[in-house]
Amino acid sequence: MGSKSEKKAGLFIACYEIGGNMPGAPLFKVHLSVYTPAETLSGIGQITQATRPPLDIGTRLQGQYTYMCVMPKTCHILITATGYPVIKWPQGGGIGPVIPPNVDLRMVVTEDWKSGTANYKYVDNKGNWHEIKDAPVKLVPCNTI
Repeated sequence: MGSKSEKKAGLFIACYEIGGNMPGAPLFKVHLSVYTPAETLSGIGQITQATRPPLDIGTRLQGQYTYMCVMPKTCHILITATGYPVIKWPQGGGIGPVIPPNVDLRMVVTEDWKSGTANYKYVDNKGNWHEIKDAPVKLVPCNTI
């Protein structure tokens, strides 16, 4: 988890809470496996909101990250990921239909991966897209979603 010039080796887990800082605001919990040699990531997420009707969207995330260094000692990490609905296929069920994405995530975090800001879009159960901008991001312990 250092600068881009360091040799990259390994895999680490990062869990975040995005938003939820205001009463009634959506909360996006994200658990990511980050593979540093390829600068890729995958994981799961859940968007919830305690309003009527309640919001509970599960998603499988896949994406990548890149370092953005604008000054010699000021770097941030851009994380981009696309989420797809969690589908439970029967054992031996084949490849199945094409599934459109249900989440689009853009997150900028500090070089130590601990905090940042996110913009994301999600599809509700009626097929409508909703956009959340400038949601605060914080690294949290990796508990179950």
